[in-house]
Amino acid sequence: MMGIMDIDLTGQTAVVFGAGKGIGETVSKQLAQAGAIVYLASRTEANCVRVMTEIVDAGNKAVAISCDVSDINQVDAVLAQAEKETGKLDIVINNAGIDCVTPFVDCSQEEMMRVIMTNQVGVNNGLQCALRRMKKYNHGKIVTTTSFAGRRDLPHGLGFGHYGMTKAAVNYITQSAAFAGADYNINVNAVGPGIVLTKMWEDILDTAEKEGKNRKEVWNEYIKTYIPLARGAQTHEDIGYMMVFLCSKYADHITGQIIYVDGGATTA
Repeated sequence: MMGIMDIDLTGQTAVVFGAGKGIGETVSKQLAQAGAIVYLASRTEANCVRVMTEIVDAGNKAVAISCDVSDINQVDAVLAQAEKETGKLDIVINNAGIDCVTPFVDCSQEEMMRVIMTNQVGVNNGLQCALRRMKKYNHGKIVTTTSFAGRRDLPHGLGFGHYGMTKAAVNYITQSAAFAGADYNINVNAVGPGIVLTKMWEDILDTAEKEGKNRKEVWNEYIKTYIPLARGAQTHEDIGYMMVFLCSKYADHITGQIIYVDGGATTA
């Protein structure tokens, strides 16, 4: 799965928040393929049940749980269940997030707070709860999902505004958590996708279509303009591979890093 590297997570307990679709679904399946027992958490439990069924049908192990990451008690309950049922907690992926592509000056306070509660508070909850539980094991790997939008915005009406604000916060608290976990041998890192065809980008393309633009042409123009590496957009698998690597023994000396898998978008 990982080329020359033998990523073996057999018997490890992994919890993935935001596991019901997109990057979360993909990394959950990749972790399971590497041998981990994966606890799938999402606000939409039906999505997690579907992913769980696909993982189990492939001969691997998974459990589906409903969770709203903005509620720290729900987050801790998911980790507690995983720990109780397996006797340990090795990996936590803080992937839950929602988009916001409303122009900066038009974004209401209600929408801003909705995005903050999931993207920023939700990640904080996952980091705090995971660190508290992993400390007694003196090991653990935590990965958060950030975005190149946390490093730069885009001009010409394609602004990330308040979404990017939350991802910038994710970068900071990920590094703060890395300091907090270092004394307990816990690695904390973040992976930043570039342009990946997620719901946020689908929403952007929907808006372009409503304006009479060609969906495919708009998508290709974004990629050409904002990704220097001429290989097209990144995939969910691309992001998942980096996350799995960061959860492996090969990343034992990597912590506090924000790693962008973005084709150079943050440097353009």
